[in-house]
Formats: sequence, C-alpha cells, structure tokens
Amino acid sequence: MNLPIGEVISQRIDFRELDAKKLVESFYDKKFSGYIVATIEGFDGVEEGAILFKEGNLVASVYEYDNYGISVFGDSAFPQVFNSFGADFVVADIISLTNQQVDLVTAFNDRWKITKPVDKNSVGKLIPKQFSADYAKQTLSEVLTKSESKKDLFKKFGLSGLG
Repeated sequence: MNLPIGEVISQRIDFRELDAKKLVESFYDKKFSGYIVATIEGFDGVEEGAILFKEGNLVASVYEYDNYGISVFGDSAFPQVFNSFGADFVVADIISLTNQQVDLVTAFNDRWKITKPVDKNSVGKLIPKQFSADYAKQTLSEVLTKSESKKDLFKKFGLSGLG
C-alpha cells in the first residue's frame, strides 16, 4: 500500500477491545482527514485494507490479499475493510493527514476513489459484528480459476522455484 506517513494518532488498535462503528462514525463528526489501515489474518493469509477520509468524508479505499498479490479498490474495497474490523486477529493504525496529502493519495491512486457516498448513518449497517470469509472467497474466485494453485501461479510468472 502506498500511503504517506502522517501524524500517528493511534497504533496497534485491537478491535476486540473497541467499537469499530463508533470509531468510524467519530471520523465523520470530527471532520477527520487521514486513514485507518487494518492488517488481519484473514481467509487464506494476511489481508490488509485502508479507508481514507477527507474532512470527515470517506473518499478512498483499498484492500489487499497478500498471499495472492490481489488488490480491490474503491467501492468494492471499503466493505471488505469494514469486514476486516471483525476478524479475530486484527491490528489497526490511525494516521492523520493534511487535506493536501489525501488529495495526493487519491490523485496517484485514482482507482481507490469512492464513487458512491457513504454517510455516517450507513456505517453502522456496513460494519459487521464478525468477520466473514465470503468477500475473500468471492474476490479470489473471480480472479483465480479453481485449478490454479499457488504453485501454478508461481510457474505462470516464471517463479516456479519459489512455490
């Protein structure tokens, strides 16, 4: 993920000890500019996602499946980030940015932009109580054929000695 280092607000947040809905809703109230990045042990390995805010509005999102080198962007990514907040093992950081830094992130990562507005009232409905592997299964099935194993992917990219 290509995110700037801003002012660290909080590190190593454990969502088992925090209400994710209230946290995200507070970003709207405080007119927060910055991002929250969450790293989890997900469906099949490490997954990482980020949601970016500018002046209290959700403006961009990205979600990555590290074992597969697959990323999801924008409107498809933020539900997966919200889903990650319910994982058993999740660690998150909150980073404050200037509005100009947020603009740069979205300028250089155009696919990350959210095109459908997500208001504060809908956040409560979008953040599930617990993690679901369904997003990962659907995303990975769209990208990978069932016959392609990790070994096949390494071979496809000329890295067969690594699989």
